Amino acid sequence: MSLLGKQIQLKGLSQKGKNRVRESGDRWVVLASTDYVLFSPNIPGPWLFVAPQNCDQNNKASRWIHATNDLDFLIVPSQE
Repeated sequence: MSLLGKQIQLKGLSQKGKNRVRESGDRWVVLASTDYVLFSPNIPGPWLFVAPQNCDQNNKASRWIHATNDLDFLIVPSQE
């Protein structure tokens, strides 16, 4: 199932993740998806490029997260 363009809910796991959720909210939008990222070539994806739901294009809060094994965030399953 592709998450591209979908809204997801993030839960912070580490202090860094908790800070991002507190600063930008827990609702994020998936802008891109890929199997590999340059900053972590030995860890296969899926990697998701996400941005806070209510942000403009200049928002610095966008980031790459691993869809299943991220150290800072957990994607909360939807209740649908």
